[in-house]
Amino acid sequence: MPGPFTVQTERLRLDALDRDALQAWVDGDADALFECTSTRFSDPPDPPPLFAEDLPMFRDRMAETPGELGWWVWLIARREDDRAVGVCGLGGRPDDEGAVVLGYSVYPDMEGRGYATEAARAVVSWALEAPGVSVVRATVPTGNPASLGVARKLGMSHVGSETHPEVGEVAVYEMTRQS
Repeated sequence: MPGPFTVQTERLRLDALDRDALQAWVDGDADALFECTSTRFSDPPDPPPLFAEDLPMFRDRMAETPGELGWWVWLIARREDDRAVGVCGLGGRPDDEGAVVLGYSVYPDMEGRGYATEAARAVVSWALEAPGVSVVRATVPTGNPASLGVARKLGMSHVGSETHPEVGEVAVYEMTRQS
């Protein structure tokens, strides 16, 4: 039975990851990660693209503030076989303007199947229903057409661009809470 930090879509199950699950992932321990998540990973359980370098930060954040479960990393798994698809998440609780930042990454062999869009839609919905959130924002590298497509398929509005110190130019997309 799904709990408050599990969301199910037609094809996917998303689980907010706590410190123990994130620690198992940092350690590369597929068995411990399965125990924490009931999700099948490769062995070792490599993170999806662009996620590995932030994994220790997410673990530390959940260790410091376990009450922020749901505001960081959601593991994406296929419901049909409990196989890991990737991650989707937020950049923490809403800021003073009520904005949260959305991110998503799927394993290369899972790309092109609509999983990122389906998972991101579920996380955006979860966030926009949370108190204090008025807008979900995605900053997407302009050289990543698949991720740009996800933002558009979600119905996010392109509101501008900015320069990110690590990835260069990013397009900024937003979706606001409907009254």
